[in-house]
Amino acid sequence: MSSQDSASQSPGAKWTMLQLPDDVFVHSEKRPWVAMGEFGGSYVKVLHADKARNIAVFLYQLSPNSVFPMHEHLCTAIAYTLHGDWAYGDIELHKGSLAFETPGSTHAPVTGDTGFTVITVLLGAPEQKALLRSQDPETLEVSELGIEFFIELMDAPGAEGVVDRH
Repeated sequence: MSSQDSASQSPGAKWTMLQLPDDVFVHSEKRPWVAMGEFGGSYVKVLHADKARNIAVFLYQLSPNSVFPMHEHLCTAIAYTLHGDWAYGDIELHKGSLAFETPGSTHAPVTGDTGFTVITVLLGAPEQKALLRSQDPETLEVSELGIEFFIELMDAPGAEGVVDRH
């Protein structure tokens, strides 16, 4: 059914269930946990990446007592903590915490003894090339990640021994 069909969902009339062609339903166990490059203990599981809408939805895990390199959000990022504790400087987050981050937010997440798992949504503008920029802590080189990066991770080889912690 099209969005025009949803116009029939009016007050006073019984609504019908509508599943639209672009609706997506994902079982997370069918997606791999993928190691994030040379950052040991850092894993991502992309649940959905939509090139047309420039949106990525993924689970992210960082091992206990770890720091992920400095990065900048070039889009709106929403992260809900499913497991563990973590911080951005003096901002402490724990299970049940939400971080709503606007474009330009720059930080490096740090974990304590539990590590953490978050579900993250990146909302890019249409035609926006990069969603994130990161800086290598040793070389200070900057790299950009766009929606294609997340699309490729949906089918990338999985890391061994990573389990869901949520």
